[in-house]
Amino acid sequence: MNKRDLLRWAVSTAGVCAAPVLATPGKAYRLTVAAVHPTTTPWVKLIAEQFVPEVRERVASLGPGWSVEWSEFYGGQLYKMNASLTSVADGIADIGWVLAASEASRLPLAQFSAAMPFACTDLRVVLDTINELNATIPDLAAEWERNGLVFLGANATDSYHLFTKQPASGYADLRGRRISAPGALALWLQGSNAVAVDGALSTYYTDIQTGVSDGALTIASGALPLRIHEVAPHVSLVDLGCFFGGGLAMNKKRFDAMPKEVQHILREAGQRYSVEVGKLVAQRYEDSLQALQAPRSGGAPVTVRRWSDAERVQWARNLPRLATDWVGLQRSPAAARNIVRAYMNGLRRRGAKPLRDWDREL
Repeated sequence: MNKRDLLRWAVSTAGVCAAPVLATPGKAYRLTVAAVHPTTTPWVKLIAEQFVPEVRERVASLGPGWSVEWSEFYGGQLYKMNASLTSVADGIADIGWVLAASEASRLPLAQFSAAMPFACTDLRVVLDTINELNATIPDLAAEWERNGLVFLGANATDSYHLFTKQPASGYADLRGRRISAPGALALWLQGSNAVAVDGALSTYYTDIQTGVSDGALTIASGALPLRIHEVAPHVSLVDLGCFFGGGLAMNKKRFDAMPKEVQHILREAGQRYSVEVGKLVAQRYEDSLQALQAPRSGGAPVTVRRWSDAERVQWARNLPRLATDWVGLQRSPAAARNIVRAYMNGLRRRGAKPLRDWDREL
C-alpha cells in the first residue's frame, strides 16, 4: 500500500470511528398490575391514576421504541386478600398491592409498626420514614426479595381511633369491653382489661350490631364508608397512630429482567406513588372526621370526643414492652432491634413526638 492509499485508508477509518453512535432501539414491555381493593380506595386509585401513567410516560420518553402496555386488574379480579404476596411472587401479576400485614410468617420484619403504637399520627411522616427504612436497611429489602418481590413504595393507614356503642371517655372505660381489631393490633389492647375480638373492616358492622363486640379499634377513613358509626356512634379520638399495612411491589424476576433505566423509573414512580397516597389518605381522614361530626337526620347521633393527653399517656404507659417482645420473637433479633431504633429515630427526625420511646426500652 503506497503512501496515498495509506492516507486515504486512514482518513476513511477515522471517519467511521468519528461517526455518531446510534442509540440502541428501545423495547416494548407488557406489564400486569393488580390489587384486591377497588379504585375507590386511595392506594388503588393512585395505582391507576398516578403510578401506571407515570411509568408509561417516562418509559416512552427514553426514546423511539420504548413503551409499556399495561393490563390492569383491580377489585380482586386476579387474586384475593390472602394471596396478594404469592400472586405477585408467582407472576400472576407483575406488579401488585401487597398486604404485608397479613403475611407475618413471610414478612416478619415488616410488622414492626404493630409493635410501636402511639409513635406518630402524621401519615406522611410515617410513610416517608418507612420508605427510608426499606431503602437503607438491607434486612427489610432482603425479606421482600426472599419472597420473590421488589418493594416499590409503602402504604399505611390513618391514625387509629375507637368506635363504641357506649361512650368511652377515658382509659378506664375500656375495662371489660369487647373490642374488634385486626389480629396484629390486638396487642394495642393489652393491659387495658379489654377483650380483643379478631375482625376486619368488613366484619365490624355486623359484629357490633349482633353483640359479638362492643366497638372497634379502626380508622376513620374506613369506618365512614362502611357506616360503622351507625352501630357504634361514640367516636373516641385516641390517636394510637398509623400502621404500615403493605405497599406496591413487583415480581423480582420481572424487575431484574428490566434494563437499569426502567428499573430506575419503576422505583422512583413507586416512591412518588407512596407520597401521593399519603396526601390523599390524610385528606380523606380529615374529610371523614368532618363528616362524622356533621348533623344528620335519623339514627343515633354520632358523638366525637378527643381524649385528653393524660388519658392517652395512661394507655401508652400501661402497654407491655411491645417492641422489646417483638424483637425477642424474631429470627434475627439484631435486625429487628435495628429496625425499631431506625423507625423511632426517623420519626423524631421528622418532628414526631412519640408518647412512648419504644427504642429506649430495648
